[in-house]
Amino acid sequence: MDIEYFEQLWARKENKYSSFKEGDSKAWDNRVEEFTTDKSDERIELVARFLREKHLLQETSTVLDIGCGPGRFALEFARTARQVIGIDISPKMLDAAEKNLQSARLDNVQFKNLDWQEADLQTLGWLHKFSLVTAFMSPAVNNRSMLEKMTQASTDYCLLCHFLQRESSIADELKKRILGDYPKDKYGNKGLYCSFNILWLSNYYPELICFDTFREVTRSLPEAIRYYSKKLEHKVTLTPAQKEFIADYLEDKAENGQVTEVIKGKIGCIYWKKRE
Repeated sequence: MDIEYFEQLWARKENKYSSFKEGDSKAWDNRVEEFTTDKSDERIELVARFLREKHLLQETSTVLDIGCGPGRFALEFARTARQVIGIDISPKMLDAAEKNLQSARLDNVQFKNLDWQEADLQTLGWLHKFSLVTAFMSPAVNNRSMLEKMTQASTDYCLLCHFLQRESSIADELKKRILGDYPKDKYGNKGLYCSFNILWLSNYYPELICFDTFREVTRSLPEAIRYYSKKLEHKVTLTPAQKEFIADYLEDKAENGQVTEVIKGKIGCIYWKKRE
């Protein structure tokens, strides 16, 4: 198997629900509530600690975070790094990032409304610019070209992370009831699998590390109905009967007007050093 094999495998759509509306800024605007929370997220600390231990994140580091969302990873990196730039296509995500920046009281972070797939590194002055380029669960890095662009923007290291496994006690059941049985990614995460092999065959010799995560998220019943309905509407247009089913299901799961979901996950991160 050669690089072209993995490039073609990555481009292949396995099922009609396999891809959320990639590149659609309005769709991500509509999801901003999912990503803005005051609760701590152990994933951020796990990744940041790993980067520090491997000396990929240091006081002299300059970091580019692709698909930064509300900026929580970028802000954590900025507590160590000299400079951090976060980019995203969603104006509402970036509004949330700016609010988080104000709360964090950091002056070494910038957030930019920019589509990574359209970004011209030469024009931006970003060729070989950043000591660390990161992308966390970002659909912006969705093919070989976008993967190679990460390396082009870096002077030293890149890091790409995705969920390999994710079990959500409520969301999974609702998806099954509404969408039916749909095939899971047999590669764990096809994008990460193909990225690793493309990098390996390009003589970058990436390394893989996995993190196990556990979270409990509690929402009020009205908030839960709105949240899960929106989440499913990213996959399919809900009928009135399906909306009613979601509300009834969540009402049955609620205790004292609160719905708690247990989320277990395994995150895979590949990191590689740019060749001399």
